[in-house]
Amino acid sequence: MKEKFIAKYDPGKEISGADWLSLHRNENLFIGREWTVEAAKNLVEKADFAAYPNPNSEPLRGALAELHGVEPENIFVGNGSDEVLADLLDLLRHRYDTMSVLDVCFRIYLMLAERYRYRVEVLPGHTFETGRVAAAGWKGLAVVDSPNAITSACLSPADREALARAPNSFLIWDNAYGEFAGDVVPTDIHKNVVVVRSFSKFYALAGLRIGYCIADAALIAEMLARKDAFNVNSLAQIMALEALRRQEYFNAIRDQILQCRQELARHLQNFGFKMHRPAGNYILATHPAFTAEWLQEELMQRHIAVRRFPGQLTANYLRITVPPLAGIERLTAALHEMIKS
Repeated sequence: MKEKFIAKYDPGKEISGADWLSLHRNENLFIGREWTVEAAKNLVEKADFAAYPNPNSEPLRGALAELHGVEPENIFVGNGSDEVLADLLDLLRHRYDTMSVLDVCFRIYLMLAERYRYRVEVLPGHTFETGRVAAAGWKGLAVVDSPNAITSACLSPADREALARAPNSFLIWDNAYGEFAGDVVPTDIHKNVVVVRSFSKFYALAGLRIGYCIADAALIAEMLARKDAFNVNSLAQIMALEALRRQEYFNAIRDQILQCRQELARHLQNFGFKMHRPAGNYILATHPAFTAEWLQEELMQRHIAVRRFPGQLTANYLRITVPPLAGIERLTAALHEMIKS
């Protein structure tokens, strides 16, 4: 009998159909296909698909360096932030055998830890409940997602800095949702700190798989020397460049998302939900009177998909991606039908 393969990372249920409201994958629901279709039509001639792409994504690295006020030598571009994280952890394995993460974290970290044979430890501080990391006396390799990929909460700059303060410590700050939190990438580059970002969320280019990191030039040079030869395809590179040229447009979309996030939070609170303070384009919420499993199943019956994560801390929470107002109205109507009646 053929063995069934079970993926270690669950990306969320695949759903299709125009009648579905998909609030379970943290995709940017405020940006339709219009801008990408328009841009692709105009840019496809620039992408010579018969030729190999720029191997080191140099034009894109230059544009990202200008955006963040650093040098191109401080930028590495990869096939999504997953590849960036994988290359970083592979590179750091000769220095560390243990990787420390938050008590609730992006599940890809655990998969990569197994791949590169890291021992995994939880950072002290009971972060899910307290929002803090007790970094005093701690040292080692820390990988933290802030905003957190599940809770949407942020670590304070002081907590992040404390993780990199001890001698021989190293911090990977996964800041994939940083634009929604108003995070600014530091221009003073430290040898033991890497900031990872993505084009999947803020720029709504998840399907093209573009991620990058900002780090010390020596580390970037080593990553460039070890990476796959042509790790980012031509179309992804030119579409990312076009997205950077439309910064004002995306900033305006971000402002709309934050307004709708506030509106969604208000409605959830009116229904009695408790939530972590959100900093991303999603909210993690729990209800004292109804289990998250029941709520999820009832919403699925109404063709509204939300995410629930296994684990002692998160099993009774729902993660809900912020939709435009029409989506909030539909979700609110469904919750009213489920809870009030």
